[in-house]
Amino acid sequence: MWPVSDQSTEIPFSIPDGLSGTLQLTQSNQMHLGENAIFRLKVAFKQDQSERQQIILISKLELDNLDVTPRGEGKVLIDPSKPVVLNWEATAHNAGTYNGTLWLFTESVEGERTLVLALPINLEATALLGFSYQSARIICFMILITGVFLLFSPFKSKKMHN
Repeated sequence: MWPVSDQSTEIPFSIPDGLSGTLQLTQSNQMHLGENAIFRLKVAFKQDQSERQQIILISKLELDNLDVTPRGEGKVLIDPSKPVVLNWEATAHNAGTYNGTLWLFTESVEGERTLVLALPINLEATALLGFSYQSARIICFMILITGVFLLFSPFKSKKMHN
């Protein structure tokens, strides 16, 4: 019914192999039941690293008992001279508080992983009178149509009697 506001957090990072930059996470802390919560992570490297070779980023969003898309780990081969944006969607089927973790790793050519980010995520899924927001919209629309019909039906019956 009402819009859910997003919050944005900027996190500087630096890992042992000299790679550094900023992570900007945009997310909702609250969502409507049955609708998608969007998580967007922008990874930008410092300008002085633009001459480095390509990097493999591994990302995963874990949220207990929520449908998260994409599922599992995502691997992205990126060019450090260009920022990359990673997106996830989560859907709740029950109202409540959901906790999880957003993971981000770099991977070397040898397959060795370095942790860049392990950020706790908290998300509140709310219902409207026990209904999902989509169901509540449909019910409100049906009540509106019924009200309009009942409002105009006396006029119609008066015209027929005249």
